[in-house]
Amino acid sequence: MAIKYGFSGVHEQLVDSIKGAYPIKWEGPGTGGVLGEDIFGSPIPHPNAVLDLFMEQSIKFALPFAAYRAALGGFSSLTSDEPGTILPRPALASTIYGMGMIRVRSARLAHSVVCEMSLGECRDDTCAVNIGSDPARLRTEALNKIYEAMVRGGEGDAFFSRLPENVVCVNCAKRTERAYDRWRGMTWKEFPHIFGVGEGGEEL
Repeated sequence: MAIKYGFSGVHEQLVDSIKGAYPIKWEGPGTGGVLGEDIFGSPIPHPNAVLDLFMEQSIKFALPFAAYRAALGGFSSLTSDEPGTILPRPALASTIYGMGMIRVRSARLAHSVVCEMSLGECRDDTCAVNIGSDPARLRTEALNKIYEAMVRGGEGDAFFSRLPENVVCVNCAKRTERAYDRWRGMTWKEFPHIFGVGEGGEEL
């Protein structure tokens, strides 16, 4: 409506207000009080509708995170045929691809935490990375626990999940969180490519 009736000042204010919820730098999500579609208030719109709106209005900086938020709903949400939630085919394909890439990267990080960070030296019997006398089986269990915590601990949100205290011990938690934070930073920088938007801000 702001564009239709030429209210450029209102349009600029609206776009500026969503920058905290749809950030262009990684430090934004860590500090923003509201993320994603919650910025629109009640009733909260469907993530697909928000992604479609941003594409239609060429709000390119918000597209990668909007696509990620839409991906969090899973396939049933992404492929919804409810009015106002149907995504154009290119956007749907790109978002599904991005969702898969995030899952692959999450699995690789979990594998790295368990198998490559020397966490097997832990002697805490309650810690998931204590490989004990059966390394193969227990490492697999630890891998599953850490991956599940990353991908499902935050309702599928790998970027805002935290490893529960009952998964790893206090000492191992410090090391895993450091690795997790590095992963978040590196992966966020690649969001424009993971979710199909090039450096020039091409449409999905």
